[in-house]
Amino acid sequence: MRTSLVFVYASAAVAFVPPCHDTAPGQLDKIIHPPHIGYVVAANHSLEVFVIGTSHFRCNSAHEVKSFIEQVRPDGVVLELDPERSLRLTKRYAGFDANGVIMEQLSSDDVLYGADFLAAINACQQLDIPMFLGDEYSQETKRRLLQQVMNWREAYSPVPLMNSIVSSVRSEENAQKKKIDLLKSFVHDPQKLKPIVITSSPPLLTASALALFDHGAIAFDESVLLSSVGIAASILFSFLASCLLFNTIIVERDSIIASNTIQAYHVVRSLKDNESIRKRWNFEVKGQKKPSGDTDLSNSSEALPLFTLKTPLLKGEIRNLNLFEPRWLTMIDEVTKDKDPSDEKMFGCVRCTNKFYSAVSINGVEGRYADVIFQPYATFAKIKEIKEGKRTVSGDRKISVSIEGCDSFFVDDLNVYISSKGYMSAVPNIESSKRDVGCFRTSQEITRERIRLVVVVGLLHGNGVVDLISKI
Repeated sequence: MRTSLVFVYASAAVAFVPPCHDTAPGQLDKIIHPPHIGYVVAANHSLEVFVIGTSHFRCNSAHEVKSFIEQVRPDGVVLELDPERSLRLTKRYAGFDANGVIMEQLSSDDVLYGADFLAAINACQQLDIPMFLGDEYSQETKRRLLQQVMNWREAYSPVPLMNSIVSSVRSEENAQKKKIDLLKSFVHDPQKLKPIVITSSPPLLTASALALFDHGAIAFDESVLLSSVGIAASILFSFLASCLLFNTIIVERDSIIASNTIQAYHVVRSLKDNESIRKRWNFEVKGQKKPSGDTDLSNSSEALPLFTLKTPLLKGEIRNLNLFEPRWLTMIDEVTKDKDPSDEKMFGCVRCTNKFYSAVSINGVEGRYADVIFQPYATFAKIKEIKEGKRTVSGDRKISVSIEGCDSFFVDDLNVYISSKGYMSAVPNIESSKRDVGCFRTSQEITRERIRLVVVVGLLHGNGVVDLISKI
């Protein structure tokens, strides 16, 4: 696989067109036949999820992921990544270090860790498939792990680990559900065992070292007893540590990935029902050149910059925004420049239901691929106060912006543009109703076509995710 992340997306205004998923039973059996593929379909057949189990270390997983996405052509792909890991991974692949300094671009064969995710990102960008980040931040996982260390009853329980082993061996397949066969997956590609071998090595080495330094004692004396006790203690400690790691890093994150998969379903459903807008574009991190995408209206007096929020800004609500990305700093500068102090300084806020950013190289300069899904109703945000500051480590500029929510307006899909600095802008549509922009249609107007998602996760997560989704 030698697919570049660097491409120009020239049709960001094209509406989301879902693929057709009329799969005959025989074809479906062929798709889900490989041992590393899990499958589950909702009872009402509104959601179909394929879970592809991978090894994040170098093996055949990258090729399997790419081929599977190209074959299935899903409505969305959920990745076992968080925003930080996604950017770190794609920055290195695009040829940049953590500080954005140009380095040698990697080929897929050079990637030691994460080639499976890179293959998914490349395939989705080429096929114009929305991507969703399914994992939590690594700092959150570490925090929970530290909290669980003293929780003896639940954190060290061997039951989930034992159930997982039994479940992976026992065949469980029907028309609605198929689980990953771990044993066959490892036999088919032994390289997938690397993560398990690596994580298991320290306990094994400890036990081996204790046995090695037995001094060759033959008689049952004190040294043999101490050595035996040490080996037993090492094995017990290793087992408890494995249970703790499995319960915290695998089982609890299974729930997070499954929950985010269901959230992805609702977002894709909103796209199919024309209740959300999706925009894709590339832009430089420093905002030096015009990004690929729609026509630039940033200099138009009618265009209003759009800022994305996780939760809607309500009328009369006061919020503080801490901004440090160059494009958002530029946006605030554009809104406030050449304005009389008595004039109201405004921009728009829209609720973003999904955003995916990956690093790309744009003519040798660090850039981003942006895939943003947001709701078409927005709120005017009036700037009340701006405080300048510096970031603690880098010393780069940052600002704190106090805003107040004002009246609402609507955003038309065909009237959203990408500014020259990498953020969206739109001409507010105040007179339209929610029905005019495709929102809140009646059940008779909505076509409930089945949604197909692919979830890319580590092999040990696969069956847990399948089980959890099957219960929803």
